[in-house]
Amino acid sequence: MWFLWFQAVSRLSHTWPIIHKAKVEAMTLDLALLRSVQHFAQAFKAKNVSLHVLVCNAAVFGLPWTLTKDGLETTFQVNHLGHFYLVQLLQDVLCRSAPARVVVVSSESHRFTDINDSSGKLDFSRLSPSKSDYWAMLAYNRSKLCNILFSNEVGFPQERLGP
Repeated sequence: MWFLWFQAVSRLSHTWPIIHKAKVEAMTLDLALLRSVQHFAQAFKAKNVSLHVLVCNAAVFGLPWTLTKDGLETTFQVNHLGHFYLVQLLQDVLCRSAPARVVVVSSESHRFTDINDSSGKLDFSRLSPSKSDYWAMLAYNRSKLCNILFSNEVGFPQERLGP
């Protein structure tokens, strides 16, 4: 997996600047550890550079039920909450860098979830279920619905991030 990531970053960092006169740099973080996300944001801010595009693309699928060190179900934290936290931490940089974009990658599977209760309201307890209520496919679908809802929200106030 790391080899594929390295190849993609290498290709992008060699071709993107030629075409778009932009600097591409990859940095790593562990979305399953909120402290790692926080350290990543601090390290990025210390570089004092612009951020015009932030792509939230990492995901896990089919994991057995586990909790992160933060006490949350792993699929939910890696696929959604880690990205959400990262965008919140870098929002000031994105605003200063306008125009800026946040790209949140999701999945069509977001349609197949049970995140709403019988009255149609969001049931937040389903986002980080207990082991007895866990099904890997449903955990993935729920996380992808959260990505859709988040991308709709982060995309709505365009005046915050620029045109």
